[in-house]
Amino acid sequence: MDDLNGVAGDRAYFAQRAAEEMELALHAEDADAAEAHRKLQRVYIERASVGARITELPEEIG
Repeated sequence: MDDLNGVAGDRAYFAQRAAEEMELALHAEDADAAEAHRKLQRVYIERASVGARITELPEEIG
């Protein structure tokens, strides 16, 4: 089984996004932008620890 499928892929995706947000925070010139990137990094780290991507729930009709 490929490591990028399922939970392992989800964790890798969110870990990569957390790393990207960290880099953006470090290089941000605006303090508000840096703080926003740090907040996003924390969210991505939390998602990486859980390993579940956010998916849309199907709309129930009736």
